[in-house]
Amino acid sequence: MVMRFVHDNFQESYKATIGTNIMKKECEFKDLNTKVRFVIWDLAGQAQFARVRQTYLRNSEAGLLVFDITRRDTFDKIKKWHEEILKDSKKTSLILVGNKIDLIDQRDVTKEEAKALAKELGLSYFEISAKDGTGVNDAFEMLAFQMIDKFLTVKEI
Repeated sequence: MVMRFVHDNFQESYKATIGTNIMKKECEFKDLNTKVRFVIWDLAGQAQFARVRQTYLRNSEAGLLVFDITRRDTFDKIKKWHEEILKDSKKTSLILVGNKIDLIDQRDVTKEEAKALAKELGLSYFEISAKDGTGVNDAFEMLAFQMIDKFLTVKEI
């Protein structure tokens, strides 16, 4: 998903992140006369990297909780990830993302289930395909708009 967003390409032979992978991209919103600079930390999910994740999460402003719609086990872990993130940073803006919508015939998590979880957690929900690019930019743009809104709200106080 990050490779699609930052470099607009897809790697068929994806290898899970080990440790941390860092990428950057700037998004310009001409109508708002503003830019959002993303410094994206793709964090490893394995238990042995929990301490490393805590360091990055403490200073995070925004994040994407991503699950694979073809693998229920990834969806079932979302609440745990949500809790871990908010434990380390209450101010982090989050959205929920269901990936691999191009594999509709293999779908194991319904859109309704995902929307219900997003509502329960107070998050926006997007469905994407990192493979064909569907929805990827929309998800990041929503995250950017949340950051802009948060910044403007803080400035007004």
